[in-house]
Amino acid sequence: MMWTESFTESNLAALEAAWQRLTARQEPQGVLLFLAEGKGWSVDALNTWIALRTVPVAGGIFPRALAGRQVLAEGGVLVAFDAPFHVESVAMNASPSLPVALTERPPATLIVLLDGLSPNVRPIIETLYFELGDAPLYAGGGCGSLSLTQRPCVITPEGIRQDVAALVAMDIHSSVGVRHGWQPLDEALLLEATASDGNVIHSLNWRPAFEVYREVLGHYGATITAENFFTVAKDYPLAMVRPRGELIVRDPIRIEGKSLVCVGPVPPHTTLTILHGDAASLLTAAQGLDGAARDKFTAGGDTLQGRLIFDCISRALFFGEGFAEEMERLVPDTLPTAGALTLGEVACTGEEILSFYNKTAVAMLLG
Repeated sequence: MMWTESFTESNLAALEAAWQRLTARQEPQGVLLFLAEGKGWSVDALNTWIALRTVPVAGGIFPRALAGRQVLAEGGVLVAFDAPFHVESVAMNASPSLPVALTERPPATLIVLLDGLSPNVRPIIETLYFELGDAPLYAGGGCGSLSLTQRPCVITPEGIRQDVAALVAMDIHSSVGVRHGWQPLDEALLLEATASDGNVIHSLNWRPAFEVYREVLGHYGATITAENFFTVAKDYPLAMVRPRGELIVRDPIRIEGKSLVCVGPVPPHTTLTILHGDAASLLTAAQGLDGAARDKFTAGGDTLQGRLIFDCISRALFFGEGFAEEMERLVPDTLPTAGALTLGEVACTGEEILSFYNKTAVAMLLG
């Protein structure tokens, strides 16, 4: 069983009151915490509070938390499970090492909550898939601040950390859906990341990356400068083109010199294109997300208990006040639902390899 409890103030008193309401219903075996960054949390106070928990906890601080269809800029939501719930904390570095407990017996479901602004997103994603393959179904997202300043943001049983991934292993039935709704600006437009390092693209087609990006957007009537970069770039994301044509969105968030800094890694010599979308195409994608996950879940024959949503914060920025329409499509019923607006999304449906996405919506249904 999965049950939730939300609160609307970003302070320890409100968090503790929500915890008491949550645990009064039934003693959980583990709890996920999706906290909205709000006006800011005290790391020391959170660490003290986490140390007093008698059940495993994991989660993060995100730009926004999701409770049902409600988007929380303050407070957060607690998600309790009565199924066994095991949390491992893994350092995000150039050569991450997974604990033996995971590699010897991969779980059926793995929730991945990582530092979305770490420069080492790619190594942890690749290590997870290399070590565990598609034995688990994965879903999760990047913790962090909308200010794009890296700070401690991942909640582990040991406290709140930076450059860490919290891996939540559960042996329960799940299914995952992934949708984004962005389309290529031009089907014939292909660019090569001729020089890149982690999440920074230095050159495209052997020329400074920002110059190429600016020229292409100008050809399609969009003027982008250092001053308006984030405002314009959110409507024109990049995408890595996979061999089978799958598009993995990469969100350019700022310029460093003439380089493009993205949320998520772009390996050297990756083939890229530029995407564009409108409200209709993104809403259509959101409309189909729950159905895609539900079809896979129904095939397992279990009863639905809850839903986790990991939706990119940049989709909310794209829609503005109209984001409520996306939430109506992502949460089409009264099934217990919680999650976050994230800095990058993690998913593996069992049909594609594990990936770190941007500007994408991910739904995990749990039984």
